[in-house]
Amino acid sequence: MPEQYLLDRDVPIPLYFQIKEMLLRDIHNGVYAMGDQIPTEYALQERYHVSRSTIRQALNELVNEGWLERKQSKGTFVTTPSESKNVFHSFEPFYSLVARSGKTPRTEVIELGIVEANKFLSGAMHVEVGEKLVTMFRRRYIDDEPVVTVRNYLPFSLCSFILGYDFKQQSLYELLMQNPQTRLKKTKTVISAEKAKTEDVNLLGAKFDWPMLVFNNTSTTMNDTVVDFAFSHYRGDMSNFEFETSPN
Repeated sequence: MPEQYLLDRDVPIPLYFQIKEMLLRDIHNGVYAMGDQIPTEYALQERYHVSRSTIRQALNELVNEGWLERKQSKGTFVTTPSESKNVFHSFEPFYSLVARSGKTPRTEVIELGIVEANKFLSGAMHVEVGEKLVTMFRRRYIDDEPVVTVRNYLPFSLCSFILGYDFKQQSLYELLMQNPQTRLKKTKTVISAEKAKTEDVNLLGAKFDWPMLVFNNTSTTMNDTVVDFAFSHYRGDMSNFEFETSPN
């Protein structure tokens, strides 16, 4: 199988989503042009060695987002989205998320340094009070409009290597996944709705008491070590979030 069609079955990214991204990449790269018919579901099953339901889930998302159109008795064809929305997946790197919608992402690194764990961080990350942590604070834009701020805390003992990277372009998620010691196994997300505070007003252009969505992510490795503890503040008027669950 060509390397560009290989799925990574060891990462916590659903197979359907990896297939969706590969198809979207082929559309953006001109492999499938506007009006072209894409391979049949059976052909895609054979290409990726997955179930038909996995292929259908990937195609359904591309149809719902306007990249594909089904024509009865003819097949599935490439089209152009009539409207793009900011649809967020918790496991998806920001740059690929925004780029796939045809918009321009940008990241501003406001802070990258070292702090000591206080009692709150000690309890949340299962580290000693006073233990060194890497902290990073970023503001992220879509088409030059600020939409989210992200504050990360990572154990210095495992993640000091990130201090040498430029996170204006580099994905923290991808960097952690590339290192065997920090490879993420799962992420727990707690979502809350809050009123905009001074920081949200100053950095995101929100107004006091506007609705904000706050995501608190705790990401752990195979041995349950907390490798990233993060808070993200999203402007509620500019963001849509997509969640999918599967019955046990």
